[in-house]
Amino acid sequence: MNAGVVKSTYKKADLDKAIKEYKELALPTVSKHEGSRSATLLVNRETGDAISIAFYESDAAARSFGPKAENLIGSFEKFSEGKTKPKRELFEVAVSTAQEAKATVERLYKAINAHDLEAAARESAPDSVLTAPGDMTVKGPQAIKEFNKNWITAFPDAKIVTQQIFAQGNHVATKAQFTGTHGGTLKTPMGDVPATHHKVKGDFVQLFEIDRGLVKSAHLMYDQVQLMTQLGMAPAPPQAQPVKSAR
Repeated sequence: MNAGVVKSTYKKADLDKAIKEYKELALPTVSKHEGSRSATLLVNRETGDAISIAFYESDAAARSFGPKAENLIGSFEKFSEGKTKPKRELFEVAVSTAQEAKATVERLYKAINAHDLEAAARESAPDSVLTAPGDMTVKGPQAIKEFNKNWITAFPDAKIVTQQIFAQGNHVATKAQFTGTHGGTLKTPMGDVPATHHKVKGDFVQLFEIDRGLVKSAHLMYDQVQLMTQLGMAPAPPQAQPVKSAR
């Protein structure tokens, strides 16, 4: 990840106007730029000093924003206290809480995809808690390991494909897809489901809290009805009939 940083000094009487314009002009410009992540404006009301920080997925994305940044800097000159035009500087984000949290989740999914349940268990804190559909609450690395083992046993070719991953501070949200062939017994809160040899594919969302590089809590959400339907354990929903036009 990379960042573009602009340091300015605004007239203290104009700070609120500058903040308003940053919300209405700078934030939308950054959000629409390909490869951008977010932008933040820091202000010191006692001195008028301000720091704008925009984050990008890559160095190329940060550099390509340059012309837009110059236009934005120019539009804020009317609020400037100093005579020197602010200069945009580019930085590489070497380490951050969000990056470390995201890396933890990525390691966890990689271990699960490799069916290395010991490695996956090492990503959980001693007091970790996992919740899942069916009012399931699993506590501790060993119990979470057994939870994951249940899915790997039931779906020997189980795989997780991460579609989107978001990190903010020590919290991570993922949108992913689970695929596998039901070749073993799946233990569920409603009872055991013997192998059906059906292939399943379903999206899920998971929310994580990371503490010192380990998963402290994980909340798993997926469609149980969709899973049971794909396994042939629940009737498929009726197909919508095409609407006939009246003549």
